[in-house]
Amino acid sequence: MRAVLIALVLALSFPALAQTDSSTRPAPSARTRGGDITKDEYIERARRAAERRFDKMDANHDGVLTADERRAAREERAARRTARQPAQPQ
Repeated sequence: MRAVLIALVLALSFPALAQTDSSTRPAPSARTRGGDITKDEYIERARRAAERRFDKMDANHDGVLTADERRAAREERAARRTARQPAQPQ
């Protein structure tokens, strides 16, 4: 009888444990709204992308982009673009 009672209590407690707290759930994203994105989400994504680009260009990581660092980044992008282009037939 005791084992049945314990099994019943455990079985009834599993659904409660499986529920997630709504405060810990992530906010709805573009994937859950069929690709729609809010202005705030767009701006946040653009800010993060800009920070990643800045960090990649800032060669000495001093928080300042010099003209030389910007030029080097431009040349690197141009070289990557050229490498991706298929060879032109002659």
